[in-house]
Amino acid sequence: MNDPQAEEFNNPRGQYDLIVVGAGVAGLSAAYALSSQARVLVLERESQPAYHSSGRSAAMYIEGYENPVVAELTQASGPFFKQPPEFCNAPLLHNRGGLTAAVKGDERALEKYLDTWQPFCPNLRRVDPDEAQKICSILRREISIGGAYDPDWLSIDVHELIQTYLRGLKANGGTLLTDAEVTAIDNSRDNLSITTTAGTFQASTLVNAGGAWANHISALAGGVSLPLTPMRRTAAIIPLPEEAAKNWPLVHTMQEQLYFKPESPGLMVCPQDETPSEAMDAYPHDIDVAIAMDRLQQIADVEVTRVMHRWAGLRTFAPDRYPAVGHDPQQPRLFWLAGQGGFGVQTSPHMGQLIAATLLHNDPIPTQLQVQRLL
Repeated sequence: MNDPQAEEFNNPRGQYDLIVVGAGVAGLSAAYALSSQARVLVLERESQPAYHSSGRSAAMYIEGYENPVVAELTQASGPFFKQPPEFCNAPLLHNRGGLTAAVKGDERALEKYLDTWQPFCPNLRRVDPDEAQKICSILRREISIGGAYDPDWLSIDVHELIQTYLRGLKANGGTLLTDAEVTAIDNSRDNLSITTTAGTFQASTLVNAGGAWANHISALAGGVSLPLTPMRRTAAIIPLPEEAAKNWPLVHTMQEQLYFKPESPGLMVCPQDETPSEAMDAYPHDIDVAIAMDRLQQIADVEVTRVMHRWAGLRTFAPDRYPAVGHDPQQPRLFWLAGQGGFGVQTSPHMGQLIAATLLHNDPIPTQLQVQRLL
């Protein structure tokens, strides 16, 4: 599937209907949906798909997340996650649950949280300090005022999701080409000509799913620059505090300064940092790991003896934290699919279907997602 020689044999002139740049979860979901009715090539600069943000995600399916627009996109993706195609080899969702832990001083924030998200999450409910500690035994009782618990938060198997998109793409006759960094885009002819480190390819439309590199791809194609900011997020795994921790939900703080959840082989801890960054292969900074452990010990009675693993990834946001979707106003053959921030995995099924409906059937893009709003 990734063999350039096989690609050349199948399509000796390098001609496609659509080329997708970026084999993260956004690009692959769009490519899978588009390939049902079009000749699709996915170009990935790394040696494997989902190398950057998609492969480093906490991967939760949370219907009440980020803002109402993201919540609606997530809910629309639910049917795919819950009843995936037949070539999906394992369940994509697993029960986890989510506890929003509140401490003294969070009283108003907790009420606002419940008012905002209960319309989207019918089983979301307030819990008192005793119940919060029963759910997660290490929470410090002396500072807790309880919180909000939602049993419907689910873990997503990102590896199986990516493989499902790849199997679907292959079954539809689409192609993934790795080690294919885009170096130039010629827009002077009827079709775009995309030069990469693995060869040159033509297509009538280029889907820009470049993540943190989306503005770079746009510049090569003669498109606009959007106010997209890659932000570094850090995570680390420590040993489980106790055996029961394997069954804990994801726990995050009301002020969004920390979350932790079981993640093999231990407990994953994240300081929920959002540090602006250049597009790069992100790496964890010692200070961010130290901040995560300090915040954990402030809210939980746990001794951190060692860090087993640490990593970082870039999550790219628009200022309003909605995705940026649609034809570029300067280069109509360039189609944006960027700015999915920390919700790209859980919204990817519907976003892929939305892209296909727009590019294959001229369906309108929801106003709040359109690229033009950012200009």
